Amino acid sequence: MRISKSTQDKLQQLLEALEYQVRYEKGSFKAGYCVVHTQKTVLINKFVPLEGIIQTLTEIIRQLAVPTVEHLSEEQQKLWHKIHVEKLEDEDLASKNT
Repeated sequence: MRISKSTQDKLQQLLEALEYQVRYEKGSFKAGYCVVHTQKTVLINKFVPLEGIIQTLTEIIRQLAVPTVEHLSEEQQKLWHKIHVEKLEDEDLASKNT
């Protein structure tokens, strides 16, 4: 995935479409972020570099269990699928290396 402000915006918009609020704040969150599932809020340390923010947003999206993505735009569905396909490929590669 490209490291750019545009990529960050697309990932954030995907989370917002999934009804998560994304906030960038000062904090010492473990791994640079905190997800409050009961409030559907994602807090990201605003001092993390852009590459780290994109990796963090991607990691959070990979962890979300969303039963349906039909309400997402076509572009958001493609991004969701791409993120989860990459996750499966990463897991498959890790299992082959063990």
